[in-house]
Amino acid sequence: MTDEQNDDLPARLVSPGPGGEGRTRWEVTAKGLAIIEELAGRGCHLTTIAQVLGMHVATLREVRKRDPEVDEAYQRGLAREHDQLVGNLRTLADEGNVVANIFLLKAKHGFKEGEAQANLSLSVNTGGVLVVPQKQSVEDFLRDAEMRDVTPRIARDE
Repeated sequence: MTDEQNDDLPARLVSPGPGGEGRTRWEVTAKGLAIIEELAGRGCHLTTIAQVLGMHVATLREVRKRDPEVDEAYQRGLAREHDQLVGNLRTLADEGNVVANIFLLKAKHGFKEGEAQANLSLSVNTGGVLVVPQKQSVEDFLRDAEMRDVTPRIARDE
């Protein structure tokens, strides 16, 4: 295989240096770096990425340790996936999704149920909890919202 054909590969085995000293090693090409970043950004497991590159997952781990460019491509992909997922969650939270709000409060701000939070101001009355989208004031929300009673009903035998 020529060097030009090797450049089309995402990764290739490189022979030892002159005189045959050392051992063969894997080298990830520019195409391979792009593949690593893209697949990591899509949430693919390291094993899947290694398979696409044509190597074993343990080999890819070693290549990541040895080659900072490979690890940086992987980290950029993970960061992109993280930002996308947090953005999706933030959108749901802004739309009033209670579960998304609770999860973000716990994951990003260390909130733990049952523990007093020094920097958290929370006022609860017996009327329930009102979740207001971040982009809107409470007054505007109450003026614009169609208020519905969402209190769970208990089935009673009559």
